[in-house]
Amino acid sequence: MSTSSATSSDNPQKHTIGLITAISYTVGDIVGSGIFISPTSILNHAGSVGLSLCLWALCAFISLFGALSYVELGTTIRKSGCDFAYLSHFGWRPLASSFMWVSTCLSYPAVLAIQAISFGEYIVTGPLMLLNFFSLKKVAGAFQIVATAIKLIVASVIIFTGLYHILIKKQTQNFQNSFQGSDWNPGNLVLGVYSGLFAYNGWDVLNFGAEEIENPRRTLPIAAISGIAISATVFILMNVSYFSVLSVEDFKNSPAVAVTFAERTLGNFHYAIPFLISLLLIGSMNTTIFACSRYMYSGAQQSVMPTPLRGIHYASRSPRLAVFAEILIAICLSFIGNLDQLISYMSFALWSQRTCTQAGFIYFKLRGTLKSKNSFEVPIFVPIIFFIICIALLVIPITQNYHVAIYGLSMTAGGALIYIVFIYPKVLPEMTTTIPPDLIARLQKFDQLITKIEDAIEEIDVGTDKHFERSAHEMALVDSMSMFLMDSLLWAVQATKGGGADKNEDLLIDLARTKRVTADMKAINARQDAPRINKTAAANFVRNALWEVPEQGTSTETAPDPPVKMEE
Repeated sequence: MSTSSATSSDNPQKHTIGLITAISYTVGDIVGSGIFISPTSILNHAGSVGLSLCLWALCAFISLFGALSYVELGTTIRKSGCDFAYLSHFGWRPLASSFMWVSTCLSYPAVLAIQAISFGEYIVTGPLMLLNFFSLKKVAGAFQIVATAIKLIVASVIIFTGLYHILIKKQTQNFQNSFQGSDWNPGNLVLGVYSGLFAYNGWDVLNFGAEEIENPRRTLPIAAISGIAISATVFILMNVSYFSVLSVEDFKNSPAVAVTFAERTLGNFHYAIPFLISLLLIGSMNTTIFACSRYMYSGAQQSVMPTPLRGIHYASRSPRLAVFAEILIAICLSFIGNLDQLISYMSFALWSQRTCTQAGFIYFKLRGTLKSKNSFEVPIFVPIIFFIICIALLVIPITQNYHVAIYGLSMTAGGALIYIVFIYPKVLPEMTTTIPPDLIARLQKFDQLITKIEDAIEEIDVGTDKHFERSAHEMALVDSMSMFLMDSLLWAVQATKGGGADKNEDLLIDLARTKRVTADMKAINARQDAPRINKTAAANFVRNALWEVPEQGTSTETAPDPPVKMEE
């Protein structure tokens, strides 16, 4: 573990997020559990099929306005940390520090804890932490691309099933008089928008690691627009698919819309849907770890968080201490009884933070002091409209439940108190600005273990151009790993169907195939590790074993004795 740390002006992190990875992070963070939580909430507030679909589209445009505002901020202020970096740049350091402490210690770890519990009681948290220890470009980013692809495949199953019922079976009864029963009450409409924006949340994930993005002036706007466009298309088409089978009443009474939809359309395959839906959370958790660790890392760079947290690994450029700290906090928060209530309080603090960021952005943009030759500029009405929406999202929930505002502001005030007592006008205690030698030794041992794992991954990380250069041993290793992953998925699907002689027989066949391939791989390993014949040594052996008669005219004094012929 490198003990050296980066400053904001000399950041050692490499630009490792390309366009495809950036889009996958954006889509992966947006398309998550919200698509399975928000549809019912939006329909309850809208009252009709047509109005609910309109709210989904409206939320997409609002998110796009917010994303474009943050694109200009991210390309003008080239610092990781999103709102913290921008508020600090505006000179509002105490306010930025308040939100920093609340977000890193409560908001993002709480979200991560809920995602982990939803997926399966922390099983996946440890492996995802290890992924984020490695190179973002080689491991974590590549994993995010795969996870996002899995998300889109699962969503496509639901979408194409719904389109089949609409286009082939002509089940369009729920779309006739689609605005009948609409609730046009402004308060309910705003609450519906609030639920929709929860589903679209995540469009600013790249701003947390802005310093790691390749060519941000091109990558950030394309990733933001593409990510929201893809997510909006998925959200709207999934809701259309739901309504092809479920009525408004079925929709409102269903505890899990996707599961109810699958039960009515997919037959026995619906048993696998809960498992497939849980896979959606993998990508969301990975992006949450990415965002919150970079957020904490940015705070440590500015000495708002303990300075050792800004240490990064010399090879992978990963802020491993920040990743580990966020995972540890998330595990601790998972023991709290009502995390959903905590999230509602944190949502108020989150939108308060965005409101302050937009206020500073508009102020300095109008003054003309927020410019850069590499920035992607948007019209002034874009941040103004988003600022008005942010204020509405703060004011209207207060009229419905003022406790949310009280607790949210209290937590933000707690972050301000930490800044006043420990940071301003003093510096952090010495123990928080240096890494103890014992901790360094332990971290180095841990780092050596992680490096060994990374080296093992790189051994089979062969590019496409070298695909045909793999040895039989390497190909057998890759095939065995692929087969193991596929068998694990099949076993999980079989397990969701329950027991039975026929199903147990299928599992035994899979097990026998696994054993057979494993035995073949051991044989290949044995041949691979077998000692090779040294050609030079073999040639010397042959020359020494044969007696050659010296040529005429040469001395025989040094000639070797001929082999003695044994009498029979």
